[in-house]
Formats: sequence, structure tokens, C-alpha cells
Amino acid sequence: MIPAVELVGVKKSYGDVVALADVSLQFPAGQLTGFLGPNGAGKTTTFRAILGLTRPQEGRIEVLGTPIASDLSRLVKRIGAVVEEPGLHRTLDAVDNMRVAALTLGFGAEHIDELLDFVGLGSDARRPVSGFSKGMRQRLALAIALLGDPEILVLDEPLDGLDPAGQVTLKATLRALVDESAKTVIVSSHDLGDVEALADHVVVLDRGRTVMQGPLADLLGPGDRHRVGISDAAAAVEVLRAAGFDARVDGDDVLVDGVSGTDVSRVLARSELYPESLMSARTTLERLFLDITEAR
Repeated sequence: MIPAVELVGVKKSYGDVVALADVSLQFPAGQLTGFLGPNGAGKTTTFRAILGLTRPQEGRIEVLGTPIASDLSRLVKRIGAVVEEPGLHRTLDAVDNMRVAALTLGFGAEHIDELLDFVGLGSDARRPVSGFSKGMRQRLALAIALLGDPEILVLDEPLDGLDPAGQVTLKATLRALVDESAKTVIVSSHDLGDVEALADHVVVLDRGRTVMQGPLADLLGPGDRHRVGISDAAAAVEVLRAAGFDARVDGDDVLVDGVSGTDVSRVLARSELYPESLMSARTTLERLFLDITEAR
């Protein structure tokens, strides 16, 4: 499948400051990608390059299989974006903000009510934006980004500063865009726990270079991996394998994939083998991210 967005060998400098040293990455179509990196890693510059707001000195950027340099004005309309604090008119209500945006962007205004309902603002459509919480303003910005029915959404820190209720609502909306509307959603975030709970795919930048990318499940490993501390690891592996479990010795411990901790304990107990410790061995996105970025 053609990636929604692909960058190959992209380089961008501002004077002596290198923003993108050599970025090659893919954002898969029809998935939610978490776009991660420390401050200054190059995420915002990447977003700006994808949106045609800055031009790299080297490299190639393709949107839905077409180089953006060949047809920028058409391709950018296939992307909805919220990359900075939403520029909303606070004296206007949500509907009128949508109408102004539609007129400015050259999109029709016939689906405004539907979009406000979708992002959970239908009952607040006629309230002045000055009375909106930050989460409500973020959802309104998302509705504006959806005005042209884009295939791709680029969202820079959409969950930043939201209260727990606002985060839950917005995360559910983002998942619905992927799962129900088959859109590609690219979300930058510093909250790795949110990304781990939300994303299908992850891309990590550090110092202007791509240092990790791939399906989240593959990067983190099996969700049902357990580490067993036991005095006779070899005997434990033999018993677990005889029961059909995927087990192997790892240092002084045993790693078991594909079964619950309860099942591991039950099978070992039948052979009078009792673990000294039994814990989940699945890594977290935070641990993986820190291991990669701190090693550089």
C-alpha cells in the first residue's frame, strides 16, 4: 500500500541550525501514527515541510504517492492540520468560526453541523468560543481541519493541556476518524502513555534524524510475554514447552510468550516448580523511547 506521506533524505537548515539532518520515514495510510521526539528533534519542521510551509534544501516528500513539489496546492487540500494554537475568533460562536474558516479555505459550509456533532460540540454550536475550555477549542480546531474532508490529518500536540475528560473525548474522536472514516491521522505528542494507548504506528525523530519507526505492536513485542524467576530454569522450560508454551531461558530467568501469568504458574505447579518471581516482560513505549534517544 502506498504510504499516506513519505519523506526520503529530507534535509532542512536555518542558517547554521540543522533542523532535519537526513529524514526518511513513512506515515502509513489508514492508521494513527504517533510522531515522537525530544524538543528540537525536528517534528514541527517535518510537519511544516509536509504542509508546504517550508521547503527543504534536499530530499523528496510525497503525499499519497505524488511529490508535493509537483502539485502543492492540490495535495495540501488533501491534508487537514492543526499545528499551532488554533486561530479562533473568540467573539464568534462555533458555527460562525466554521463558516469563516470554510470561506477562507475555499471549502463548502454544508457539513458544519455534522462536523460539530462528530467532535462533540453539537450542543455548544451557538456558544461564543470565549467560553470554551481548551479541550473544546481543540475539538473545534479539529472540526475546522475536517472541513475539506481530507484523507490525512496532521495534529501537533492535540492533547497538550487538556483535562482528563477532554483527553478521553478527543482520543475517542481520533480513533473514530481512523476506524470508522478510514483517515490517516498523524499525532505528535510528548505523552508516551497516550501514544501507546492510541497509536497503530510510531515514528521517532532525534536530532533531525529518524531513529525508529514501525508498527507499535512489533516495536513493543508481545503483550503477553512474562519473565519467570525460578531456581531451575532449564526444568521450567522443559515443562512449559511440553504444555505447548513458547518458552526459553533468558539469563537466569525464563521468558514465556503467548499465555497468561496464571497459566504459567498453574503448569509449573503441576510439576512442583514454583516461581520466585513472575512479571510482565513487555516493554513500554516510554522505556523504548528513552533507551533509543538516551543512547545517542
